[in-house]
Amino acid sequence: MRDKQFILGEIRRTAALNNGKPVGVGRFKTETGIAQHEWCGIHWARWSDALREAGFEPLEWNRASDEEQMIEEMAKLIRKYQRFLVKAEILIEKRGNARIPTPSVMFDRFGGRSGFIQKVHGYCSSREEYVDVSAILEPELTAAEPTDELAETNSETGKPMASGYVYLVKSGKLYKIGCSENHWRRKSELHKQTSEGITEVHTISAIDDAPGIEKYWHERFKEKRQHGEWFDLSPEDISAFKKRKFM
Repeated sequence: MRDKQFILGEIRRTAALNNGKPVGVGRFKTETGIAQHEWCGIHWARWSDALREAGFEPLEWNRASDEEQMIEEMAKLIRKYQRFLVKAEILIEKRGNARIPTPSVMFDRFGGRSGFIQKVHGYCSSREEYVDVSAILEPELTAAEPTDELAETNSETGKPMASGYVYLVKSGKLYKIGCSENHWRRKSELHKQTSEGITEVHTISAIDDAPGIEKYWHERFKEKRQHGEWFDLSPEDISAFKKRKFM
């Protein structure tokens, strides 16, 4: 695993070779061999955070052509999934396609998840090659506003309300990543199923789709999978998981 200072040095080096301007995630991986999973969720949550720490202003999607590319990439993914993706699924797809922006970039740009859905729907409705995508998004347009991923909050704490939980527990030398609507009940069930019992390591509150977020972590640690939902994780893997309280 590359440490933070090495990655920051590579950000500055590639920027110096690019007339002093930092490069995007895709080009950074091409020029340095440092993949997104080596820093995302480990040292920084977003590429813009890494650029700031390296001393640069974040890159901006500020041209019409950038917006069109962003929308078209999402239209292709919507066609593939036959629905609008949750954040975790977008992040998984982005690992194989650097042209896909992070969810925070897309949603901030267009006024949240619902605003971006409306933008994609409008774009696809006006283009014959994307009429099928427009139809897929129709149910999303009629959904209530609180389905926006961070729209519904606890009135007492002001924090997002969870629709489910993605948990990390340990039994023996292995770790299980699973999801549940009630992680306390699930913890009790797992205690009964394992001869060595379990120890809870961390729980992530899922704002939108617990199964989708669970899939993200399974995909991220797929090389460490031993059987089923059980993984042989390193201290760095566990640290990355524990950095997330909400997703």
